[in-house]
Amino acid sequence: MKHQKYHMATMTNMQVEEYLKAGTTVLVPVGTTEQHGPYGPLCTDRMIAEELCRRIAPELKALVAPPISYGLSITHKGVPGLVYVKIESFIAYIKDIALALNEGGFRRIIFINGHYDNAAGVNYSLRSIYDRFAPDTLAYCLNYWDTMKPEDVATYLGWDAGLHANIGETSVMLAIDPESVDMEQAVEGWPDPPVDIESDKLGAILAAIVPIPGSMLKVTPTGGWGDPKESTAEKGEAYLKIITESVLRFVRDVEKVYIKLYG
Repeated sequence: MKHQKYHMATMTNMQVEEYLKAGTTVLVPVGTTEQHGPYGPLCTDRMIAEELCRRIAPELKALVAPPISYGLSITHKGVPGLVYVKIESFIAYIKDIALALNEGGFRRIIFINGHYDNAAGVNYSLRSIYDRFAPDTLAYCLNYWDTMKPEDVATYLGWDAGLHANIGETSVMLAIDPESVDMEQAVEGWPDPPVDIESDKLGAILAAIVPIPGSMLKVTPTGGWGDPKESTAEKGEAYLKIITESVLRFVRDVEKVYIKLYG
């Protein structure tokens, strides 16, 4: 190749073949299509995951596969623009993608997830086909927020910062694609849990909404969970830098563990 390319969607099959002579790592962005309040784009989760893959690919000398844009977002059922897939379809799809990438020569297949519900489905899918992978294949899924240090993630995503279409996600989208965010429509929205919850509030809320279709419509009247009004592209770029470094560090650490256990 005259110059290094990382996005498989813009590469020829011959360029991918050339890459595989020296590298075997592919990053698969996983998102969903769902509402992010009246101000955020439907593909926020996919676009963030894809941006992270774009940023870490050169450091890992990895390729970025075309993204998975539809996911397990049935909790938003009833909102215009929502496209969700059923768990059976999602699992079958992930299996096919992982096996095809492995068959094509990739031995490190890393799903970078941007939507909370997807991770369990991806991990279950991979676990169920591990005996079909080529030797020395490592395939796994990570939630990008799980790689962050507690003090960093607290300002981006959590009970105080909000969990959905909040200041973190909205700021990152302003950094990635400012025209996709309508800040004139930005509005605060918070859940109103019972005052007598004695266990973890966040855990109790998630347990009550994750299994139920359309449940996000019961959480807040805005569709968001947090206050996006102070979101800026500058904050988004700062978040992206932290997240990129965290994901990169995590991927390298997973490789160290794998080599230690199985190398």
